[in-house]
Amino acid sequence: MSEGTARRRQLVERVPLFARLAPAQLDTLTSVTTTRRLAAREELFHKGDPAAQVYVVASGRLKVATTSTRGDDVTFNLLGEGEVVGELPLLTGGRRTGTVSALEPSELLVLERRDFLRFLREQPEAASALLVVLAERLVRISEFVEDTIFLKLPARLAKKLLHLAESYGEEGQDGTLLQLRLSQGELADLVGASRESINKQIRAWTEEGVVRMERGSITILRRATLEQLAGLVAT
Repeated sequence: MSEGTARRRQLVERVPLFARLAPAQLDTLTSVTTTRRLAAREELFHKGDPAAQVYVVASGRLKVATTSTRGDDVTFNLLGEGEVVGELPLLTGGRRTGTVSALEPSELLVLERRDFLRFLREQPEAASALLVVLAERLVRISEFVEDTIFLKLPARLAKKLLHLAESYGEEGQDGTLLQLRLSQGELADLVGASRESINKQIRAWTEEGVVRMERGSITILRRATLEQLAGLVAT
């Protein structure tokens, strides 16, 4: 086994979607995968592009945005290690429904459409796991719409920061550092708000000692306060 093949095999093994495959099945899947590296802020594909491949995040983090006819992007999802990228239009034979780019240097596993569809036909457990992935994304979209309609900005932002802490948080002496660099515009997109309103709220929380923001990184200093604002604990 070549060094490149061995590395792809290691990456495939770490993907939850492939977790139940036998060693021989992992070898077969590895043989039809390639890898692709993205620099920070490099685009993987653009909304409207033909869907010919499906990707799995081996390392790094990506953002998913929708693009208006004027070329403006609105971020609506973040994807991390082990998550599948671009599977929906691949299944339907359509075009990309969003623009995906890297937030930081990232490495992806690449599967051609024909190989991915054959894999799903031959591995019903993986197909079931993919259905769970799609259902979870639908739940997140529904929750985003509900939060935007029913929750005020402080509650929405608090809830989003806590959610990001679950996926990207690192505990330190004085709080939880989010290992994710987001502009205030991107953070605003994720909670359905304007950049100006996010800036104002972050500044207020900074003065109150709830969070600290330095060079695009956010540290949650008083998690309990955010949990109360998000309605996760009784006040």
